[in-house]
Amino acid sequence: MLYKKLKDYSKSDIYPFHMPGHKRIKTDGLPLDIDITEIGGFDNLHHPDGCLDDLQKTAAELFGARHAFALINGSTAGVLAAVRAMTKNGDRVLIARNSHLSVYHAAELCDLDVAYIVPGVIDGLGIFASVSPEAVEQKLKADPAISLVVVTSPTYEGVVSDIRSISEICHRYGARLFVDEAHGAHFPFSDSFPKNAVQCGADAAVTSLHKTLPAMTQTALLLLSDEALTKEVQRQLSVFETSSPSYVLLASVDRCLEFLKNSERAFDAYIQRLTRFYEKARSLRHLSVSYDRLVDSDRIFDFDIGKLCIFCGGFMTGKELMELLRSDYRIELETSLGGYALAMTSVCDTDEGFDRLLSALAEIDSQCKEAKYPIGFALTSPPQKRYSIAEALRKDGEMHDIYNAEGKISREYIRVYPPGVPLIVPGEEIDRGVLSQLKEWEAAGNEIQSDGSSFPLVSIIS
Repeated sequence: MLYKKLKDYSKSDIYPFHMPGHKRIKTDGLPLDIDITEIGGFDNLHHPDGCLDDLQKTAAELFGARHAFALINGSTAGVLAAVRAMTKNGDRVLIARNSHLSVYHAAELCDLDVAYIVPGVIDGLGIFASVSPEAVEQKLKADPAISLVVVTSPTYEGVVSDIRSISEICHRYGARLFVDEAHGAHFPFSDSFPKNAVQCGADAAVTSLHKTLPAMTQTALLLLSDEALTKEVQRQLSVFETSSPSYVLLASVDRCLEFLKNSERAFDAYIQRLTRFYEKARSLRHLSVSYDRLVDSDRIFDFDIGKLCIFCGGFMTGKELMELLRSDYRIELETSLGGYALAMTSVCDTDEGFDRLLSALAEIDSQCKEAKYPIGFALTSPPQKRYSIAEALRKDGEMHDIYNAEGKISREYIRVYPPGVPLIVPGEEIDRGVLSQLKEWEAAGNEIQSDGSSFPLVSIIS
């Protein structure tokens, strides 16, 4: 095990005339004693043939993949490397519009010709539904040049698409499928969760260990079911990931994998906590965390019960609920968006944590009065594309107040953060519909970001 190997090395009398500069001195709270560089016996992440190779083989076995790459620059590095490995400059690709910003950055860096598929929106809730396999087939049938399809499953809110059917359709039309599964690292470890993407036939997927499993921030995996991609993915990771990988983070991956080897009882207890929480939450009258409307919707293929979507029913905004829980109950949620807030749970949550949240929601629920807010917002169609992302960024620009720029073409990504899904992409026309959308998001208290962090001033093509 890598972690034990590092701890044993830290206790040896070997003097470190090598990086890092802290020389493994003992410092309260920082694991500097196991922070090393690629010295003898500790392998090399970019050319693994020892302990790191063993770590990746363990990960592949646990996640049902042909090959696994340990990532210490988060899922973002995996997205960039995988998309680059699966495309050539100028390739035609189909991207789900609710993809994370890193997918758009991959399209930008690879100068890809992007077409979009827009998932439906769940009426009255304001969240994206699953990507429809029929819609994917329709796009591929009409556009044979598409070589790669990119889908986010699960979404931030836990909505899962029918990856098995989508992968079969992609392969039938000669396209590969890449799944951003950053929020689904826990899927393989309980039958109460959906199947993970590579087990459903996706050619590649990223999954963030740190999001829903006991692992440090920035730790993730890039999983392959297509063995032919292995060599090129490894080469691209050498481009997009640091050449000085953190052994502290790699040790965290190692410890997480060790936990997962014998995690059945922990996950059984986790499912019991979730089940009990949902059952008790049914008594709420104004707020709602029941996932019945999501699971029963014909627009959602499956749902991750570990994501607690707390719908405010118009009695307050998601941001107001999030701030109330923080200020009055000392509970910090993951995010808020429009008319709901999101509590992310994991196998490490406790009974006490679930009870505190339930008690707080019950008290807030009892104080709800008149509903006064729209229930939810979601972008239903992207603006008109005038240039590719890379083309737009190569053009000269000038700064404009976006609300006075109707008909202009954006040179920036405009997004609500989190989760970082763009409402406007470089090369798209700023139309009346998207401006109305932005005003609604702002009125609901959501943070709108632009590349220059000066919103509402944005760069437009001059």
